[in-house]
Amino acid sequence: MTPATTPAGDGRRRPVLLVLLGVLLIAAVVGVVVAVTAPRDGSSSSRSSVDMEERVAAIQKRFPDGYPQHSILLTGSSSFGRWTTSKEDLRPLETYNLGIGGTTVADHLAHLDSMIAPFDPRAVLVYVGANDISGDADGRTGAETADAVVEYLGRLEEVAPDAEVFYVEIAETPAREAVRDEVRAANDLVREYADTDDRVVFVPTAEALLTSDGAIDPSLFIGDGLHFDDAGYDRFAEAIRSVVLPALE
Repeated sequence: MTPATTPAGDGRRRPVLLVLLGVLLIAAVVGVVVAVTAPRDGSSSSRSSVDMEERVAAIQKRFPDGYPQHSILLTGSSSFGRWTTSKEDLRPLETYNLGIGGTTVADHLAHLDSMIAPFDPRAVLVYVGANDISGDADGRTGAETADAVVEYLGRLEEVAPDAEVFYVEIAETPAREAVRDEVRAANDLVREYADTDDRVVFVPTAEALLTSDGAIDPSLFIGDGLHFDDAGYDRFAEAIRSVVLPALE
C-alpha cells in the first residue's frame, strides 16, 4: 500500500494558522477583560484624580446620627465646595453642601448611590461640568460635557425620585477663557434639555458674573482666575437664590 502523502503547502501553513489562532484567542481574552473592567458609565477618561472614596467617607462622617431626610443638597465641584457661606446665603432653606473640589461629572455619576440617595432629598442643587471643560488635552468639548451632564441628571432622578433638581450653569472664568465657547455650548445644551424635563430647573448665573459689555470680570475671582472671591460668591449666591428660594419656600 502506498503511504498517504501530505500536500506540499500544508506543513508550511500549519504554523501560520496556529499563530493566527493564538492571536485571535488573545484578542478575545483582552476584549472580555476590557468589557468587564470598563466603568459602566463609559467615562473613564473623564475621571479626576480626586480620591472620591475618601471624600465620600468624609461626608458620611459628618452625619453620625444618620442622614437628614427629605433635605436640600448642594452637590458638585469647587464652586460649591468652596462656598462656605452657602447655608447662610440660602436661608430660610435648610441646606447641606456636599461639594467636592476638582471633581468631574463622571466622579459624581459614579457615586450617586452613596452620596445622594441616602438623604432621600426633596431638592438637589447641582454644579457639575466645569472641570470637564478644562482646556487640557484630555478635556471634553461642550457637547460631550452636556451629554455627560444629561446622563447624570437622568440618573439623579432615579436615585432621588422625589427631588426637584436645579442645575446651576457653568461659570465662565478668566483661567478658562480659551474654552469659553465650549462652556457656553454646554450651558445652552443643558438649558435645552431642562426645558424638556419637568423635574429639572436651569439656574442661570453666568450673566451675573460678567461685565456690562459681556466680558468675564476678573475682579470676581481670586488669583487663580478659576475660583470666586467674596464679591463673586455674592453675585453667584444671589443668582441662585432668585430661582431656588421662590421654588422651594
